[in-house]
Amino acid sequence: MMETALITALCRPIFTKGVSIAWENRNHLSLYTKTRFGKYKDEYIRFSLSGLYKIQIPDSNKYLLVLNRRIENQLQPVGGVYKRFGDESLFNGWGYKPDNSKNGLDVDEFSNTDLRFMVKGKYAIEVLNWYESQKSRETEPKREFKEELLDTNILDKQTFSHFGQQLMRRYSTDLQWSDFFGCYEILVYDVFELLPNEEQKKGLLELADKGTNLSLGYAIVSCDDIEQLRLMEKGKQIARIGKHTQLLINKDLKR
Repeated sequence: MMETALITALCRPIFTKGVSIAWENRNHLSLYTKTRFGKYKDEYIRFSLSGLYKIQIPDSNKYLLVLNRRIENQLQPVGGVYKRFGDESLFNGWGYKPDNSKNGLDVDEFSNTDLRFMVKGKYAIEVLNWYESQKSRETEPKREFKEELLDTNILDKQTFSHFGQQLMRRYSTDLQWSDFFGCYEILVYDVFELLPNEEQKKGLLELADKGTNLSLGYAIVSCDDIEQLRLMEKGKQIARIGKHTQLLINKDLKR
């Protein structure tokens, strides 16, 4: 009983309002013991902390997706990893490593502050608490919305310069092994729903009428396409769809 009470007290910060980061999975009670006392304590764990937009075509079961700028021929929601601000002291205290080509997507001058990084397991709870505090980081993916939809002229800059949104859900994976990156990782996604006004609804309908245009970097996909994680045309797959896109249709990311 005393041991249970101690763990509960130590973990309480991550189960405050915060852990709406869970805590849909309800598995993060075990994360504390795994990473503070278990075999993952000194194991490097990769984090990817992102915000996504659910952009639904009005009065339909279709959604606007864009091509991933790093993974060839993969469609996904508008959005991506957040950026951090401020000095390096907190992250250096965790002994963090930026993403690299072996265990991640590497970094360049444009992505060196992306919240895609590795720390030792014993700091995992601290990372999640920091994320939940919303300090010194982006808290919504509006920068990505601008870069992916407005700067590319997929949507009209003036019409969509301001828009409404609401946070639908926050989803976190449990500690899991990634075959692709060859390491353990934790993925956190904030899913925002675009709340278009009447003029913006008209713009989305007009874009949907034009249909998918991969050469311009976007696609209009159905709920079934997202379920199947692929976009088909005339019986041929023309693009795959990233698994995290299923968060838009209220599915969890089962391995």
